[in-house]
Amino acid sequence: MVDLIIYNAVIRTQDLDKPIASAAAVKGDKFVAIGGNEEVLGLTGRETNKIDLGGRLVLPGFTDSHFHFYDWALGRKWIDFSACSSLADFIATLRKVVEKDDTQSFFPGGWVLGQKWNESEWPEGRTPTRTDLDSVSKSKPIIAWRSDLHLAVVNSKALELAGIGDNTRDPDFGRLGRDPSGSLNGILQDRAIDLVKGKIPVPGEGDVAAAMHEGIPVLHAMGITGLHDFRLMDGKDGAPSFKALQILDKEGTLELRVWMCLSWKVLEEAVRIGLKTGMGSENLRIGHIKIFADGSVGARTAWVSEPYIDGGSGFPL
Repeated sequence: MVDLIIYNAVIRTQDLDKPIASAAAVKGDKFVAIGGNEEVLGLTGRETNKIDLGGRLVLPGFTDSHFHFYDWALGRKWIDFSACSSLADFIATLRKVVEKDDTQSFFPGGWVLGQKWNESEWPEGRTPTRTDLDSVSKSKPIIAWRSDLHLAVVNSKALELAGIGDNTRDPDFGRLGRDPSGSLNGILQDRAIDLVKGKIPVPGEGDVAAAMHEGIPVLHAMGITGLHDFRLMDGKDGAPSFKALQILDKEGTLELRVWMCLSWKVLEEAVRIGLKTGMGSENLRIGHIKIFADGSVGARTAWVSEPYIDGGSGFPL
């Protein structure tokens, strides 16, 4: 007999021959029957759990085809600026956390991390600068990523710890923002972010695995049961991310189907040792290769043929 039956539902099956059903049966981790209420309820056994959905909609689990699991899971502990409606609101939100000294918002080394701000929705219409962040704290290093992750702003302490000064040259595929006098303004575009990110202490595998595990129910609540897990830029998050995923998979707590995508930088090594797409377990498999081709329009890093209204044409990546 079966372990679970859901009935009195509107089930969108994605099967063209039987697009809608009212009941489904599960045994173990597999659907074993789908059809009408009477038909499927006939599989009921003594231990079967039956759930009357009362006409609710049932959809197959969603797979997010472009997800940064490592950054998303750790970022849930960072300052979330997505609700900020202005630059003033952004600064007030940052100040509230810094003055509270909430250790959940800090990584080892006392770094203050935040993300998801979007200046295009603010009445001021400008990107935060180091001056704005310095007004909150000059003693704690601060970095806050824009919503597209192609741009970040840092304060003077973060620049100091990264060894970046006015004479520092732009890295390949990145840009250090400067004010009209040529002084650094704390705005980092694409690969310039790595100059600072590389100075932030990296969490251990256990911490990453714990953050991922805590995030899985949040994904389930949105209907997400599968991920294509992508690397950021040069993929330095790849090794700790893959190790953390393997920890969860071995423990049997990786309640997602994850395709672990690799950075293009490890392609030759992957070929040399014989890695193939699809290798792995039921829930964790080697995915495909990510090749980074362009930046972001919002961050003004996408390479365009005509200049942006506020200047610049982006740059190739």
